[in-house]
Amino acid sequence: MDLAILTDEISLDLDEALGEGKRLGFRKYELRCVDSYEHRVPYLNPGVEERLLNKVENQEIELTALTPGLFKIELSDTEGIRKALEDALPKTCEMATRLGAPRIIVFSFLRNGGGNPEEALFILKQAGEIAAEHGLQLSIENEPGFFCDTGVNTAEFVKSINAENVGINWDPANALVAGEAAYPVGYDAVRPYIQNVHIKDAIPVPPDKWENRLIGDGGVNWLGQLRALMNDKPINHLTLETHVFPVLEATQEDVRRLKIIMDAVDALNRQDA
Repeated sequence: MDLAILTDEISLDLDEALGEGKRLGFRKYELRCVDSYEHRVPYLNPGVEERLLNKVENQEIELTALTPGLFKIELSDTEGIRKALEDALPKTCEMATRLGAPRIIVFSFLRNGGGNPEEALFILKQAGEIAAEHGLQLSIENEPGFFCDTGVNTAEFVKSINAENVGINWDPANALVAGEAAYPVGYDAVRPYIQNVHIKDAIPVPPDKWENRLIGDGGVNWLGQLRALMNDKPINHLTLETHVFPVLEATQEDVRRLKIIMDAVDALNRQDA
């Protein structure tokens, strides 16, 4: 199974990210922020998309997803919702089409920000239709504090949307922080709907916070989860989202740890064969 990574989990500098990524063995990338955390898809600096397109056309890299951070807001933010549906999402879809990225990752509205799940469903169904018009998947990421927080809740949400192109960006660390046994409970629920997976680790900090950690230093059962993903193969790649600073050094260490776990999975599978 291939490993992908978000470019900004290596460096905000695109050339450095792709150069260091190549040295680490990456060819597949997810795109979120370039140059600064204020320059997020689709509002990148002039020339960035052209540089990426050149790399894609020369088959040096492949983009697995674009991550504009849409719907990380309250349902009461009607202006934010309008801008997302009328401007940011269409522009992201157009960029994804040009760059050959098959999916857009979005969120599901803050649970404590007013409104109800039916309103969130209605808006995300509209978002799914916009993505479908461009031939793209819309992958909803589970996130603590949102309507889609645990794997079980996210699976029910996506099942209710009932659109072929709408699925899940599964983040086991986020599910853990939301209070779920991410593997196997959350994974069993989301497995039919997985379109993308984020790999990171985390530990809850009561009452309502968490800290991101290097893989193996948090609470996710990554040996069990990776073994299930590698054996079930709901998708053909997994995406590293380190979320620990300094990003390059942390990513280098996470890659080392990931390879150890994946080698252990291979050994277990050979033993069981």
